[in-house]
Amino acid sequence: MFDLTGKHVCYVADCGGIALETSKILMTKNIAKLAILQSVENPQAIAQLQSIKPSTQIFFWTYDVTMAREEMKQYFDEVMVQMDYIDVLINGATLCDENNIAATINTNLTGMMNTVATVLPYMDRKMGGSGGLIVNVTSVIGLDPSPVFCAYSASKFGVIGFTRSLADPLYYSQNGVAVMAVCCGPTRVFVDRELKAFLEYGQSFADRLRHAPCQPTSVCGQNIVTAIEKSENGQIWIADKGGLELVKLHWYWHMADQFLNYMQSNDEDDRD
Repeated sequence: MFDLTGKHVCYVADCGGIALETSKILMTKNIAKLAILQSVENPQAIAQLQSIKPSTQIFFWTYDVTMAREEMKQYFDEVMVQMDYIDVLINGATLCDENNIAATINTNLTGMMNTVATVLPYMDRKMGGSGGLIVNVTSVIGLDPSPVFCAYSASKFGVIGFTRSLADPLYYSQNGVAVMAVCCGPTRVFVDRELKAFLEYGQSFADRLRHAPCQPTSVCGQNIVTAIEKSENGQIWIADKGGLELVKLHWYWHMADQFLNYMQSNDEDDRD
């Protein structure tokens, strides 16, 4: 179990919907500090969170997840002045705009990877950090394809690939930073808006989705925190239909023995 008591948590997402509900649950876990980085300030939400646990320090920064990594470094230098250190980084920024593929990919994937690359040095044990946990909040259509939201699905597949790659023991054994993902199923905040299909053939499905029975954001938020508390490095969870399910990961490609032996050999072996 991952104990959240006394932890310093940094949440990169809009302070509304799933992120707000997740933050509400986090505030009941006796965390010491919560940094919220989002594109639009929401003082009412911040006040609501603070009322749950007045002793927890909450900090807010306006943050554009699509900014250049050099700018991110400047932001997180300021964040670290207030936070001292980061135990948990949660990436939850998301966009589904099939008419703007670049923005969808930049928000859901590129921005998330740049954020992780920026924050990791602060957490890396070999660089003076204390290790910790990175949580990538993504979607079930990052596990299985969506014929309607093709660009969104592609970006979420990328999140899963990045998560599993970064969780490899090659990194974790050295930096002490575990990486996991939570894949949310259809949730009210996501579908309760006008959505465009990648191709017109799927638009009728996208339109019907607005009124489909979906899990409430409060339940999804609760299950995200539960997954964090149950987390082990490299795990992928599904938070859907009011429940939580651990994904059984599958490897489709296996290295040839000769290739594997070569990759695992050291430089001295190569020179012999």
